[in-house]
Amino acid sequence: MRYTELTSPQNPLIKELVKIRNRPAGYRHKEFIIEGPHLIRTAIASGAPVKKVFFTEGFAGKKEGGRLLRELQKKDLEMFEITENILRKITDTEAPQGIVALSSYAPLRLEDLSFKDIPLIAVSDGVSDPGNMGAMIRTADAAGADAFIVLPGSCDPFMSKCLRASQGSVFNIPVVNAEMKNLIDWLRGGNIEIAATHQKAGHSIYDADLSGPLAIIFGNESEGVSAEMRAAADMEIGVPIPGRAESLNVASAAAVIIFEAVRQRGPAVNLGV
Repeated sequence: MRYTELTSPQNPLIKELVKIRNRPAGYRHKEFIIEGPHLIRTAIASGAPVKKVFFTEGFAGKKEGGRLLRELQKKDLEMFEITENILRKITDTEAPQGIVALSSYAPLRLEDLSFKDIPLIAVSDGVSDPGNMGAMIRTADAAGADAFIVLPGSCDPFMSKCLRASQGSVFNIPVVNAEMKNLIDWLRGGNIEIAATHQKAGHSIYDADLSGPLAIIFGNESEGVSAEMRAAADMEIGVPIPGRAESLNVASAAAVIIFEAVRQRGPAVNLGV
């Protein structure tokens, strides 16, 4: 197997990886780090442009590790063996899995999206926790949603924690960064209704009609959906809570609401969990 050894943390390539790893949560970077065999396989299967692969000697010595590296080399990727110390510098997990990859993405525009059936779109209006964001993207992917839209104030869907929380779903569903006004105009032009989620909404999701072309807006963990987005909404919807908890967190609420929209559209196709 052909590869280059990198042993110094001062290597310019390693410094760039550290810079990407340490970027602020809201910073948009066209390059991102993928950690672990599962996410790397998912990224490549989806056609994501993986550029470089970094692995440790220990990972290469494992049966499954060696098999994956041989598969990756067939794709003419740049391969680098790094030390465990360097691996810890470029990852943010407590127990790195021995391999990471550097990839990039070409930003999608709203105009790039196309729909075969009745569109179902999930929108992050300021969701700031990458764990919540990743879980929401995974839900949207599992539900067969057509797109996941990210408005300003939201965290970066391609940061490492979000990638892990999505379990690779970020590679399966179109993820689009958009400005609020552009999104509203685009939805109006496509005759797509806007449903803003709100803890004290007047309509339960079980009473509201979610079966048509729909964009569901999920707000910031503490502030909720922005006033501008609520003003533009065709309806406000919420999840009834018969228990003593005051509310659901945004990722849990998104799962309940998105799948209620799926239920209203017809019978489930896949009963896997």
